[in-house]
Amino acid sequence: MAYNKHEVNAMDRILPIDLARPRLRKSFRGYDVSAVDDLLQQAAKSLESFITENVSLREQNEKFRQELDGYRSQDTILRDTLVVAQKTADETRSVAQKHADAILEEARSAALAERMSVQQKVSELRWDLERLKSERQRFSDDFKVLIDRYSREIALLSSANLSVIEGEIESAAAQA
Repeated sequence: MAYNKHEVNAMDRILPIDLARPRLRKSFRGYDVSAVDDLLQQAAKSLESFITENVSLREQNEKFRQELDGYRSQDTILRDTLVVAQKTADETRSVAQKHADAILEEARSAALAERMSVQQKVSELRWDLERLKSERQRFSDDFKVLIDRYSREIALLSSANLSVIEGEIESAAAQA
């Protein structure tokens, strides 16, 4: 039996009720009516089962789509959270690096200042040492000059005292 285009489209839209209660013309030489009725009943049941299954599958598909949308939403949130976490980690690392650099620079500055202070103290101590050496030399020179002067005075006094004593002895001897 050949169907034209219009009849195929009509068959595409057949519902189970159409098969359960077909409106077929009976002919003198046709198929066995009870066999056709049984076949139509089975086709109607199968079609109804397919439609029910199709509805169930559509509902399940819609449920899966909603779940998928939820997962996509969660995925987007997780990706955004990961990006924010990565940015935060990068910023934290950057701030920590800057803080470490600042501490290191402060320590270098403090070390340089301390080194300069120590060098200044060393310079001052060297200057003090040179000053003390110079004062010691001057004291030594002054002390030598003093000793020489006292030695000369002692020598002069000794010789003057001897002359006086000799003069007194001579004067006593002349009177005697």
